[in-house]
Formats: sequence, C-alpha cells, structure tokens
Amino acid sequence: MIIFILIIPAASGALFYFNIGGISNRVLTQISKIPIFKNIISAKKVDNSQDQLKKLENELSQKEKKLNEKEASLNDKQKQLDDLQMQLNKKESDLNNLKLQLDAKKTSMKDLATYYDNMDPQNAAGILSKISDDNIVITILSNMNKDSASKILSFMNPDRAAQITKILVNNAQKIP
Repeated sequence: MIIFILIIPAASGALFYFNIGGISNRVLTQISKIPIFKNIISAKKVDNSQDQLKKLENELSQKEKKLNEKEASLNDKQKQLDDLQMQLNKKESDLNNLKLQLDAKKTSMKDLATYYDNMDPQNAAGILSKISDDNIVITILSNMNKDSASKILSFMNPDRAAQITKILVNNAQKIP
C-alpha cells in the first residue's frame, strides 16, 4: 500500500512535467482561476510563451535567411544557364549559317566543275593553267568527272600538272 501511495504522486508529477495529454496546461488553467495564483501563473505562462515565440521567430528568421540565400544562388545558376543557352543558340545559328554558306560554295564549285567537264579538255587546260591559285584549280578538278580531269591534266604544262597532282595526293592523304 505504501508503494501505491508513492507511485501515485510520482506518476502525477511525471504526467504534469512531461505534459502528457496536455494535463499540465489544464492544471495550470485551473490553478490560474484561483486569485492568489492568477498573476504568478499568467506571468510565467507569458514569459514562457514569449521565450518560445522569440525562439520560433529566430528559427524562422534563420530558415528564411537560408531560403533566401538558396534562392539567390538558384537565380544565379539559372542566369548562368540562360546565358549558356543563349551562347549555345548563337553558336548553333552561326554553325547553321556557315553550313549554308559551305553548301552554297560546294554547289557553286560543282556547277563550275560541270562547266569544265563539258568543255574541250585542251581549252579547259588552257584556262586552268592561267589560274595562279592552285587551290582553286584543285577544287575544280576534284569536283569533276575523273576522266575529264585526267584529260585536262594531260593537256597542261607537265610541271604545273605535276605540282597540282602532288597537292591532290597530299590532300587525299590528309582525309581520314
């Protein structure tokens, strides 16, 4: 029986201390209705509430600060990503323009090569011999029918034909 008498206050104290089931709030509310304890309990509750409120405000402020920092970092990264996307789009556009220019030049050279294909080989050799830029001559010959190109080379000055052939071989070796 003595143990039972000791257990009851200990259990009540634990319930009150740990506020199990909100019992301490209910007890304090009832005690605060007694005029003598009213001011003491109210002041204590207000102090505790204010301390908790300040603590929660500080936590909220810290979390808000971290959130703002992360948001700023995210905005910076988004700006960097947008800048990179703009650069990529510009480079892609530039590349497409260069490809169009290259395609136009290739078409133009193929058309030019077709003109030389349809010429008399001796006349074509005479015209190509007068072009001083070997790269132009090589580009024309490379885009021609191989039979026509070989006939034109046969009508060219042997030294010039050898020089052009050497460049053609070097270019062929560079292609993987």
